[in-house]
Amino acid sequence: MTQKADPQSFDRFALDYDRFVSLLPGQNTGWLLGLGLKGHRALDAGCGSGHAVEALADSFDEVVGLDLSAPLIEIAKARRSRPNVRYVVKDLFDLEDQDGFDTVYSHTMLHHLGDYRAGLEHLKRLVRPGGTVALIDNVCDLYPTPPRTAYTWPALWSFPGEIRRVGLRDAWFQLRFWHSRRWLSHLLSDRYLSRKQFRELCGSVFPGARFDDLGFALAMAWTAPPSGSQVH
Repeated sequence: MTQKADPQSFDRFALDYDRFVSLLPGQNTGWLLGLGLKGHRALDAGCGSGHAVEALADSFDEVVGLDLSAPLIEIAKARRSRPNVRYVVKDLFDLEDQDGFDTVYSHTMLHHLGDYRAGLEHLKRLVRPGGTVALIDNVCDLYPTPPRTAYTWPALWSFPGEIRRVGLRDAWFQLRFWHSRRWLSHLLSDRYLSRKQFRELCGSVFPGARFDDLGFALAMAWTAPPSGSQVH
C-alpha cells in the first residue's frame, strides 16, 4: 500500500478546501514562483484543486496536475483549466512518464505517503537531466502530530486581522473551517517530520539541495545533473 490510511479524506470537504486555499493567495505558489522556473513540461504532484498548476501554466508549455482526490481534480478542471494543462486522478506511485519533466513540484503532499523516501525517489525519477525538483512539506519540531489547539487557537487570534484582510464573511468561513470536525480530523491524522529529519532525508535523496524555512513548512529545491551524469 503506497498511501496512509484514508488518503482521500479531502473528498469529504473538497469545495470548502478550495475556498480556504483561495483565501490564502501565494501560500501554494509564492515560493515556487520565486524560483523563476521555466521550461517545456512541469508536474504538480498532489495538485489539489489546481492553484499551483494554474500558476505554472504561465511558464511551461505543458503542465500535468496529479492528485488522488477525484473531487479536487473536478474542481481544478472546472476552475483552473488551461489549454496547456492536463489533470490526472492517480496515485503518485502509479505515474510513469518516459519523457520526464523539467520541473517536478509537490506542496504538502509527501507526509500523506506511507513511504516518504520512496515518494522522494519516485519524484526524482520523473525529473529530466538538468531539471528541478521543488518540494514543500509541513514540519513540526515538537511532536509528529500537532494538537488541535495548534490550529484552533491561532485561527481565533488571527480572526480580527482576517476580517480586515478578506472581510467578515470570508473570515468567518475561515474560522469555521479551522474548527470544522472534518478538517481537524484530517489534520490530526497527519504526521510530520521535524526540520532536521526533513533536511536529512531530502538531502540523502537530493545531494546538494537548497532548503528554505517557510515557518509552517520547509522547502527544498534541487537541480538534477545534466544528461550523462545523472544518478538516481
